[in-house]
Amino acid sequence: MQPCRILIVEDESLVAMDMERMLTDLGYELIPNVNSYTAAIEVLDKTKPDLVLLDITLNDTKTGIDLSHLLQQQYKVPFIYVTSHSDKKTIDQALVTKPNGYLLKPFDANDLYTAIEVALSNFSGQTVNGHDDDAMLCKDALFIKNDKNFVRVDIDDIQWIESEHNYLYIISQKGKHIIRSNFRDFQQHVSAARFIQVHKSYMINLNKVDAFSHTDITINGKEIPLSRMYKDDFFACMKRIL
Repeated sequence: MQPCRILIVEDESLVAMDMERMLTDLGYELIPNVNSYTAAIEVLDKTKPDLVLLDITLNDTKTGIDLSHLLQQQYKVPFIYVTSHSDKKTIDQALVTKPNGYLLKPFDANDLYTAIEVALSNFSGQTVNGHDDDAMLCKDALFIKNDKNFVRVDIDDIQWIESEHNYLYIISQKGKHIIRSNFRDFQQHVSAARFIQVHKSYMINLNKVDAFSHTDITINGKEIPLSRMYKDDFFACMKRIL
């Protein structure tokens, strides 16, 4: 799995450097940070981060709040306000933009990690079932946008699903597809008796299991890890269908 790619938009260089250090230690991938609205737009036009850490006060005539509108409407990227402002006026202005998080300075690595993971989880939940018009879940099939067309992927053909940040990689007998969603919301639209999560990054179709042990599951030659947290549920499900 690729690490989450984060863009820092912060006009205080020392704060930006401190965040870079914490994010690197936490295993995230960094896009070179910027300190203004204009510079942020230049970066966003060239690359799409998984998340933006956004200061409200920027080295520009426009603020982080101004940038937040573009992040939502044009770039469709989740963002967390990172600010020292905790007054009611600023918070009220920020809340109108519906940020995915609000982190007050100073903070430590644990605070930063928690804010990021909660923001990513909430954002993926908001985008299920075609929020970006990239997929539609029906009773027996998933229609996934490919260029201008929606390609049918039969639910019965799905072998396993891999989660990465805001996205699900759907592995079917006919190929690999990607949608913006998460396990929880996907499972609400398919049979819970058929699909089960077996690892923080994997969900499988129980009908496609070729072999399994106490540590992994094999589907079509792919070894999928079985974590301790999900092992009991998996074995219980397999007993029901065997």
